[in-house]
Amino acid sequence: MLSRMASLTERLRAWTWHAQGLARDAESPGQALANVIGAYSSHPSAPLTLLARARFERTPFEGLDGDRRAVRLPGPRGSIFLLPVETAGRICAATAYPVAKFASRLEWAGLSLPVYEALKPRVLEALAEPLAAADLERRVPVPGVKVDVAARLMAHEGLVLRLAGSLRTDKLRYVATEAWIGAPLETPSMPESLAWLAAEYLRAFGPATIADFAWWAGVTRTAARAAIAAHETVDVGGGHLLPAASLAAWERTPPIPAAAISLLPKWDALTMGYARAGRARFIDAAHLALAYSRSGTGGAGATSGDGLPLVLYEGRAVATWGHTFAGDRMTVTVRPWEPRSVSLEALRPGLDEIGRLLGASSIDISLAS
Repeated sequence: MLSRMASLTERLRAWTWHAQGLARDAESPGQALANVIGAYSSHPSAPLTLLARARFERTPFEGLDGDRRAVRLPGPRGSIFLLPVETAGRICAATAYPVAKFASRLEWAGLSLPVYEALKPRVLEALAEPLAAADLERRVPVPGVKVDVAARLMAHEGLVLRLAGSLRTDKLRYVATEAWIGAPLETPSMPESLAWLAAEYLRAFGPATIADFAWWAGVTRTAARAAIAAHETVDVGGGHLLPAASLAAWERTPPIPAAAISLLPKWDALTMGYARAGRARFIDAAHLALAYSRSGTGGAGATSGDGLPLVLYEGRAVATWGHTFAGDRMTVTVRPWEPRSVSLEALRPGLDEIGRLLGASSIDISLAS
C-alpha cells in the first residue's frame, strides 16, 4: 500500500498502472482488451497494446479475429478500434459520428450521399465474404467511384468490419458485419450507451476528470458530465472521479513494483486515454512534447497529438522507442530523455518478446544519444 504521504500524482500513477493492466496479469489478449475497453486497431499498435498487458503468442491474438471474439469498428474520437464483440455495439452507439461528417471524403471518392446510400446494398452483398479493397473494386465496379472508400465509411456506420492480415502492418480485408458475426450490430441509444461507457471509462482509466472522459470519448463536456452523473462517484482530489465502490481499494493503492518496465506502442490505450492535464500521472510536464506527435498548429504534445511509443519505468515515461523491419530482422532504437534512465539489459526481455510476436528472426537494439 502506498504511503499516506504520497502525492495525488504518485497515487494516480500507481492506481492507473494497475488498473490499466500493466502488471500483465490478464490471462489472455481478449481479457486484456476488455480491461482497457478497446485498442486502436492499427497494427502493430493493437497487438502490442495487449502484449503490454498480457503474455501471449501470435496464435491467441489471431484467434480474436478467427474466433470472431473481437471486431474492428469506430470507437472513441471516431477512430477505428479493436473491440470485444460483446460490447462493440454500445461503444459504437456512444461515440458515433453522422455520415454527413464525412461529406468531403465522399466527394473525394466520387460519391454523393444519395449515391453512397444506393451503393450500400451492393457492397454488403459483395462483402458476404472477406475481400481485400482491390477485390471489392473488381466485384463492385462503379466508374469514377472509389468503392473501397464507401466500404470504409460503412465501417463507421457499423455495417462493415475490417479484418487484419498481418501483425506488423495494416493489410486489411472487409466483410459485412452481419455476415461475419451472424447478426446485425446491436446499438442502444446514444445517451444510454454513453452512460454505460462513462462507467467503463472510470473503471479502466479513473480516477479521471470530466475533461479527460470528454477528450477520450470525443464528446462535449456537457455530454460527458451528464453521462458520468448517471453513476455514483467520489472526487479523490482535483476533480478526479472514481466509482464510489472503488474508494476503499483506492485507499489501499499498491505501489508499482520496483524497476517495472512497460513498453507501450504508438496509440496505446494509456497514452490516448487522457486530456493533456490528465497525462501528468505517467509523464512529467518537461517531457510531454516528446511523447506526442505534432498535430495541426498545436505543436508537439498538443491534446490532439498521437501518443508515441513509450518506455515506462515504474509507471513514469522515460523514453520513446521505435522499430523497423528489413525482411524479418527488427531494428529497435530507444531514445532516453534522461541519462541512465533505461538500460539495454533491462529492455532486452520485453523487446525480444515483441520481436517474437511480430515474427522477427533477430533483433538489434540501440540507445540513441
